[in-house]
Amino acid sequence: MGEAYVDAADPISLSEEAGQIETARRALRLIERIVRPSSLADVGCWTGSLLVAASESGWDACGVDPSQWAVTRAQERGLHVWAGDFRDPCLGSRTYRAIAMCDVLEHLRDPGDAIEHLRGLVEPGGLLYLTVPDAGSVVARLLGRRWWSILPMHLQYFTRSSIRRLLEERGFVVHEIRSHAKVFSARYYAERLHGYSPLLGRLTVKVVEASGLGSRLVAPDLFDRMQVIASR
Repeated sequence: MGEAYVDAADPISLSEEAGQIETARRALRLIERIVRPSSLADVGCWTGSLLVAASESGWDACGVDPSQWAVTRAQERGLHVWAGDFRDPCLGSRTYRAIAMCDVLEHLRDPGDAIEHLRGLVEPGGLLYLTVPDAGSVVARLLGRRWWSILPMHLQYFTRSSIRRLLEERGFVVHEIRSHAKVFSARYYAERLHGYSPLLGRLTVKVVEASGLGSRLVAPDLFDRMQVIASR
């Protein structure tokens, strides 16, 4: 994955950082139900929104991402982030109370290798937090090949049972699997409709903007994404 994503960049995502931070805060609330803030690593941290939220909550947080563009943005935010992937020796120089890997596992050719490697970096009793699309969801089954998570860069697709099996076979205890709704602006979600129906997309954007709700943060849950909490 690392080489393929070194040049990845998404300037549009910078306008959605408020929603990304709120999504991260919700994730941390789940994590902190089980462990108290201590050391945290975000593997595939992108521009560092989870690290921003973690620092607010008292975590000693660091992150790694293959995209130099994303790492530069994270460092501009004053975050402890460097370029690399889950095998990076700097990441492996210590263990962590919690490790997050959000929207990464589906991009890997060998997700089992990544989980096995991360297990060695999680403290005994510590947590691994994952988010991935849920290929077994009703929405995914109804939309088939038109499901928005069917993408060329997604090499793996998981159901709740397959992600549980992947973790348990590598020594993790799965505590919870639940749906995962991302927080974005209403404008962002309205614009995403354009790929399915240009007319509906344009009309929805116009309605959202005319109502003054374009920048309002929303988190529609279609139950086609999942977040997983597992302990070592």
